[in-house]
Amino acid sequence: MTGGKAATIVGLNHDLKGQRSFVLIEWDDNAQKHLSLPVPFGCGLDDLAREAETAVRELSAETAALKIRSAD
Repeated sequence: MTGGKAATIVGLNHDLKGQRSFVLIEWDDNAQKHLSLPVPFGCGLDDLAREAETAVRELSAETAALKIRSAD
């Protein structure tokens, strides 16, 4: 990837009981920034980067219109 920010996949967890999988992403320029997102259950390493990018793009679209409010 050239230009712009980048992140690296640093973990993949499979919850066998719940039949769900999560990818853990870390910003390349700030190791304190992490993001954990769901990916298809049982996602393999060959498809992981594509599935992680899809999950990030979906989150971005969802949060773009998100209204933030204070707790009551």
